[in-house]
Amino acid sequence: MAYAIGVDIGGTFTDCVAVDTQGNIIQSKVPSTHASSPDEGVIAGVQKLAEAAGREIEEFLADTEAFGHGTTIGTNLVVERLGARVGLVATAGHGDALLMMRGRGRTAGISKDKLLSVRDTDKPDPLVPREHVVEVIERVIKDGSVLVPLDEQQARNALRLLLDQDIEAVAVALMWSFRNPTHEQRIRELIHEIRPDIYVSISSEIAPRIGEYERTVATVINSYVGPRSSRYLKKLESELQSRGLDAPAFIMQSNGGVAPLASAVGAPVKTIGSGPVGGLTGTASIAARLGHRNVIATDMGGTSFEVGLIIDGSPLLVGEQVIEQYTYRVPQLDVRSIACGGGSIAQVDHISRGIRVGPESAGSYPGPACYGAGTLPTVTDADVVLGLIDPDQFLGGQMKLDRTAAEAAVQRLADELGMSLEETAAGILKVNSFAAATLIRQRTLEQGLDPRDFMVYAFGGAGPVHAFAFAHELGARGVLIPLGNGASTLSAYGIAVTDAKQIFEEECSIKAPFDVRALQDVCTRLENRAVTTMTEGGFAPEDIRLERTALARYAEQYMQELPLPLPEGGVSEERRSSLESAFAAEYARLYGATAVSGFQQVEIFSVRVIATAVRHAGALESEPHEAGGGAAVSVGTREIFWPDEGRWVTTDVYDAPPAHGLAVHGPAVVQLPHTTISVPPGQFLETDRAGNCVLTRRKELSA
Repeated sequence: MAYAIGVDIGGTFTDCVAVDTQGNIIQSKVPSTHASSPDEGVIAGVQKLAEAAGREIEEFLADTEAFGHGTTIGTNLVVERLGARVGLVATAGHGDALLMMRGRGRTAGISKDKLLSVRDTDKPDPLVPREHVVEVIERVIKDGSVLVPLDEQQARNALRLLLDQDIEAVAVALMWSFRNPTHEQRIRELIHEIRPDIYVSISSEIAPRIGEYERTVATVINSYVGPRSSRYLKKLESELQSRGLDAPAFIMQSNGGVAPLASAVGAPVKTIGSGPVGGLTGTASIAARLGHRNVIATDMGGTSFEVGLIIDGSPLLVGEQVIEQYTYRVPQLDVRSIACGGGSIAQVDHISRGIRVGPESAGSYPGPACYGAGTLPTVTDADVVLGLIDPDQFLGGQMKLDRTAAEAAVQRLADELGMSLEETAAGILKVNSFAAATLIRQRTLEQGLDPRDFMVYAFGGAGPVHAFAFAHELGARGVLIPLGNGASTLSAYGIAVTDAKQIFEEECSIKAPFDVRALQDVCTRLENRAVTTMTEGGFAPEDIRLERTALARYAEQYMQELPLPLPEGGVSEERRSSLESAFAAEYARLYGATAVSGFQQVEIFSVRVIATAVRHAGALESEPHEAGGGAAVSVGTREIFWPDEGRWVTTDVYDAPPAHGLAVHGPAVVQLPHTTISVPPGQFLETDRAGNCVLTRRKELSA
């Protein structure tokens, strides 16, 4: 029996999934070990998988043909400011680009409630202090030609001064280097002449896109997280190999595919946010099988709530992201996150005097008050107080929760607000669900879409508990809880089964009417690079699929980026006018028909090629199957205070979902080993042929 393993390290729990060649899924969930070393949690989770399979860990790993890992280490290093001491090499006269932040640093990524307050906004602490920035004499211009050759002697002197300052890594970001990388490549050679083992990133490899500031940020972040990420990944690989893993380790990337460990060591910036992306790729796999074209993927874990969109069958890919107010350009699936997970702390807002939930989180330690060590009230504590979570059945009874501690924590907040215990706990959940619904509404409306046209997929440890509330707030078509693929560990499942993927881009300037030959030349160069890179990674050319996209905008309209799919083999003379029509149609959909310009030229400013290769020899995705058993049988009742009802209601409790075609009538809760599904009054829950639970309102089923 061969296995594919996926591991996702979250802020609270480390999720692990093993899928065998027949589609059987094994899951485990253990507390994350950020305080010591993340690899300890990974090994503990894999050990539990082996035990569930009835195997020793050594023989279990020996039978593993694919190991995938989604890591938060890069994100944590930036957020907690624990990265390497980085030196930056810039073109003479441009050493302040990172500190200037294009004027957007004060507001980039800032929540709307702080945006209008000057006191509440400021530039972030610099990733590279000014004394660690050196400038070199050189200049490449827009067309890639060399205006000023690199002054190697001056560069050597500047680099020695920089490297004498106890620098751990270097980022090199020169003007227009993505047009001509020779100066950056030479500076890397000069750095390694002085310190052969130091970590170096060059912008022409990390982010070959226009935008001096954004390209510099991506390169600096890559070097900032590179040394520690590399050490962690190499240590984890060594630990796994010492326990019997013979298959190559792959790392989840934020672009929605995995890459060999060596690629992640060289470009760790591409792994930032990779855990939540695993959930989106897992959702896309299930949605394709079930024929759901428009899906809102929602992952509510212990620390955060992530949202990704699948539009017309494809996850949304974007070219720009913000982390800690730093904007950078690396192609990645568009997953947005807010702090409204199970561990989000509830407190009194100092302005409104109402309940505020997050952004602070109790994490895995001390954790929610009901975990036994924490004292502050959280969303999970509210779940326990209201009876939505049975403290004796959390994680299938593996972890007992302290109801008394949860009630005491929420009661302190209730006393401060002058409310009852139940009203306060219900208020915590309502505020949390409204924040989740607001994020989803923003994401769909930004794309010119209506959330009422979408199915909500709810996963993560806390997702099935709260999905009914935010989906009802949105008016979504319904909620699907992917139990057949592990709802509480879906990100790990996505990491286990996703294919290898690399994205290649090249800047250009091809204006309408498009020069078809010039466009084809760019496509050919990128395709050759893609095939070469993937074959060097161990994939056969016949297993590599290429997807081509032109990124277009109105000429000189710097901020826009509209993707236009290109047909296989390039664009013919007959079809080039259809690209302009496609641009106008998409622009009108997003910004309105009156925004379409009749006098500005459309410009293709970049071409993107996505190379994908199947990573597994076995058929590792479960096929839809007829759910076994009959009608779900209640194992008892308990009193639950349903927030929308505002009262205690005697509620049926089930320990298994219904069989296909049969429904559980709300109010009810279904307690499963890794999650609890809440079915409010007036809603139904039924299971489809693939073992997924579909939650919908009674009036919709009646219709």
